Amino acid sequence: MHKLVVQKFGGTSVQDAEAMRRVMAIVREYGITRHHRPLVVLSACAGVTNSLIRISELALLEDTADAIKEVDGLTTRHATIVRDLIKDKRLQRDVLKQLGDIWSDLRKLVRGVHLLNELTLRSRDHFLSVGERASTLIFSAALGEALKKDGLEVILYDAREFFITSREFSQARPLTRDIERKMRPIRSQIAHGAIGVSQGFIGATTEGITTTIGRGGSDFSAALMGVAVRAQEIQIWTDVAGIYTCDPRLTPAAAPIPTVSFAEASALALFGAKVLHPETIWPAVEKGIPVRVLSSNEPEEEGTTILGEVAQTRPLTGIAFKRNVLLSQISPLSAMPTLESHAVLWETLVEQKAVPLAISQTAHHALYVFEHAGIQTALRQELNGLASIEFWSDRSLVTLVGPGLETTPGIALRIFKAVGKTNCELITYGGDGIVVSFIVPDDKMPSVVKRLHKEFFE
Repeated sequence: MHKLVVQKFGGTSVQDAEAMRRVMAIVREYGITRHHRPLVVLSACAGVTNSLIRISELALLEDTADAIKEVDGLTTRHATIVRDLIKDKRLQRDVLKQLGDIWSDLRKLVRGVHLLNELTLRSRDHFLSVGERASTLIFSAALGEALKKDGLEVILYDAREFFITSREFSQARPLTRDIERKMRPIRSQIAHGAIGVSQGFIGATTEGITTTIGRGGSDFSAALMGVAVRAQEIQIWTDVAGIYTCDPRLTPAAAPIPTVSFAEASALALFGAKVLHPETIWPAVEKGIPVRVLSSNEPEEEGTTILGEVAQTRPLTGIAFKRNVLLSQISPLSAMPTLESHAVLWETLVEQKAVPLAISQTAHHALYVFEHAGIQTALRQELNGLASIEFWSDRSLVTLVGPGLETTPGIALRIFKAVGKTNCELITYGGDGIVVSFIVPDDKMPSVVKRLHKEFFE
C-alpha cells in the first residue's frame, strides 16, 4: 500500500506544453516514489478562466460572433498544447476529440445564454468549469503516455463526481462528509499504485449540477481532497518559491520563510499575501497534515512548510498588504449610543456576506475596513436615520504577522518608528496576539512597507 500526497499546480504552472512538461517532471520527482503516489490537482491554463468570463458576458450581446471567436481561440490554444505535448498520434486524436466535445458544449452554452438573454450564476459556473476540465484532460493523457513505460496507471477523475457542494453557485460551500465518502474509492485506487489527476475549483451539487467554489479556490479544493484521502502531505506548487517575508515585487530583499505556523500562514493569506487562498490550510489544520508551498519554476528550492506549531524564535514572520480597501466611520446619531445601530449594521453585513478586515470601536464611533466598495450602498440605506456614515477609498491595509508581537518588549516602538510621519487612520491588534494592522494612504503604503521590512528583515 502506498501513502498519498496531494500536488496542486496553479494556472501558470500549466500554461503551455513546456510548463506542463515541468509539472510532469515534478510529479515524477517529488510525487511518485516507492512509498508514495500523488493525486495531482490542476487549475485551468493561465488566462483561460478570464477568457471564459469574457465569453459568458459576450454571449449576452446581440451578436455572439465575438464570443464564438474567443471560443475558437481557446480551441486553437489547447490543440497546440496537445500536439506539442503528446507524441502518440492516436492519443492526440483521442484527446482532441474529447476536447472538441468540451468546446461544442461551450458553444451551445453561448447560444443558450444568448437566446434566453440571461446569464445566471448557475450558467456562469458551467462556463468556468471548462478551463479545468480541458487542462486536466490534456495533462492526464500526456502524463499517462510518459509513465506507460514504467507500468504506472494514470486515472483522470472528474471532480464533479466526488467534490460535492452546496447550491450557492459561484461561491458554493464544499460538503466535506460527502466528499470524504465519495473519495474512498479514489483513495483506494491511488493507495494501490495509481496516479490520480483532477480539477480544483469546480464541483457539483448532490443532483450533479456543476458548481464553482470561488476564484482562487483550487488550493482549498486540494486541501479538502488531501484530508479526504488522508494524504501525508499537501503540496501547493506556484510560481514563487514559498511564502515570503513580503511581496518581492515591492521589496526585492524579501526572502522565503522556511516554516510558518498554520495561524501565521492563514493571517498572511487573509491580509493580502497572494501565495495561498485564505481558506486553504484550515482543513489541513484539523487533521495535522503539513502543507508545503513550492515553486514549479524552481522545484529544487525548499519553499515553505506550514505546520501546526512553530517555535517562536522571531518577532515577525511577514508583512502583508491590501491596496484599495474601503475605510468607513459609523457614528450613531443619538447623543446616548444605543445598540440599535450596531444591530442593524451587523444584520446588514450578514445579509451582504461582508466580513470586515479590521475594526476599531469606541462607544460613539466605529471604524470598519472592507475589501470591496460594494458594501457602501447597503450600509447607507440600512443605517439611514440611525447613524451617520462616511467612506474613504484610496487606502491600504498594512498587516504585520508574527508570534513576537505579543511578547517582544519595545516592538511597538520599532513598528511606528519605521512608519515614521505617515498618518495611520486605524490601528488594530488582533485578539490572537499575532496580528497588528493599520490603515495608510495608498500612495504612502509602498514606502511604509519597505521601511518596515528593512527594520525587521534586512
